[in-house]
Amino acid sequence: MLMGCREKTLYTDISDLTTETIGIYHADEYEEVISQTFPQAEINHYDKALSMFVDIEASKCDVAIIEEELGNQLLNRNGDYGCLGYIPIAESDTRLCVIVEQSMIATTDHQSNFISNVGDSVYRNFLSSEALKLILGGFYTTLIIFVFGGILAIALGAFLAYLSLKHKWLWIYKPLSWFVMTVHDIPSVVLMMLFYYVIFSGSVHGIAASIVALGVYTSGSLYKIFKIHISQVGKEQKEAAQLLGLTPFQTFRHITLPQAYKTMMPLVGGELKLLLRSTSYAGYIAQKDLVKAVDAIRALTFDSFVPLLIVSLIYLLLSWLIGKGLNTLYVKFIKHD
Repeated sequence: MLMGCREKTLYTDISDLTTETIGIYHADEYEEVISQTFPQAEINHYDKALSMFVDIEASKCDVAIIEEELGNQLLNRNGDYGCLGYIPIAESDTRLCVIVEQSMIATTDHQSNFISNVGDSVYRNFLSSEALKLILGGFYTTLIIFVFGGILAIALGAFLAYLSLKHKWLWIYKPLSWFVMTVHDIPSVVLMMLFYYVIFSGSVHGIAASIVALGVYTSGSLYKIFKIHISQVGKEQKEAAQLLGLTPFQTFRHITLPQAYKTMMPLVGGELKLLLRSTSYAGYIAQKDLVKAVDAIRALTFDSFVPLLIVSLIYLLLSWLIGKGLNTLYVKFIKHD
């Protein structure tokens, strides 16, 4: 936004580009023609069209020159760019399309088209059939990994805490706790790749591998949280409950759990939000999560801001729902305290 505030001369035709920075995509054979047309311009070569238009948005490049057919496809996908003119190729029917940001073309009525341009950008990157299909597919993958990964993490963490506090089945508890705590020291993205490519050797679906990897990774933190906060409840309260005739389960349900819940729930919420953020690494094992969907949309529309804004809002909404759900449970426990 700050870079967009600077004053810059608008273009009327391609003769205004003589000293600009020009990006070339798959047009190396036409570099001599481009150099003759713009003798004082700086020419950059790009292997990916998306990288070239990202540089244009970042003001690292001013102009994109690509073949006419590809240029027309781009302009149909993204109304934020316009064709300033064409460069004919001698002894050929081919023309090169000179593309700049629509806001830099002097003949464009920017004020009257601002709202329509914003609406067009939202439609291209979110409401169009292709974009919406990608986002819904990515949201489904992210949600599946988060929900079942969270269930696995809570179940495994609670099981380890139970074995630790009750001193039962040490032959299971010791190797399992060692494995979980060792795994927890590995970055989650590396762990997902390790489970998918090495442990499972690609024999299971990437979503299942992501669920297991993130579930085991998060269970290490939850195990410590459960153990510490449950053990902080005084033994005298448990003994008093037994004297009143409460069973061990009733004691845990009505005495221990409500007190432990009040102190550990903010930490549990934080770990679940961390698990949600870690689902964005699923793309490293070829899963089409929300982040991967955004990359696909950017490749289609050559737009970065709106897709990234949309996926950020989705993650913020999911994080808010996690906090809201845990707060509802907290209030319920308080009422029955």
